[in-house]
Amino acid sequence: MLRCALLVGIVVLAFAPSFVSADSQPQLTLQPRVTMLHQRAWIRVTGITSSSLDVRVVGATTELGKQLPWTKLTLQRNVWRGRLPAPALRGVYAIELRVGSLHVRADERLRVYEPGTMKRPSFKTPEAVVRWWVRTVPHGNVTALRRWPPPAFDLRDHRLHQMLVVAYSPRGRKGRLGMFVTAVREGTGQRWRLLEATVTP
Repeated sequence: MLRCALLVGIVVLAFAPSFVSADSQPQLTLQPRVTMLHQRAWIRVTGITSSSLDVRVVGATTELGKQLPWTKLTLQRNVWRGRLPAPALRGVYAIELRVGSLHVRADERLRVYEPGTMKRPSFKTPEAVVRWWVRTVPHGNVTALRRWPPPAFDLRDHRLHQMLVVAYSPRGRKGRLGMFVTAVREGTGQRWRLLEATVTP
């Protein structure tokens, strides 16, 4: 289970030493680290002393496209606990903590994937992801491919999510079909893999 002790510790120690416990480094864990649509994850934070602690999933929205609100965590035996709201869109989301006026972006990310996403092959570019999908899932050939701008309701980190529209000809059939394919990566500089394919953006 990954922890965000390094980033959170550096930021909090540098800007708000009174919020950090003297005998521990701030640590954040999610359970589970990978969720499915409509599934909520639990969050646990230690090493921060304050009268209140809030958290939000950055870029996560409701089904109406509104940013999900801050969630207030509860302190129990020096451990802050709570349950994150479920994003309406699949993807990778940063976690942000708020202590008073101080905002801290954690290393840990919430992943909202369908089962099997992590086992899919990864590629250097989103275009390579789409070509793999057309070749192996619809069993066809790409005839046209271009990147598609995200809709206004999509507040996900666009550096980590890339939507493309592809036209392809299915094997053994006449004509062309189209699909919107979204590729995802878990950090800048990392490789891309298939997030989902939909008939609408």
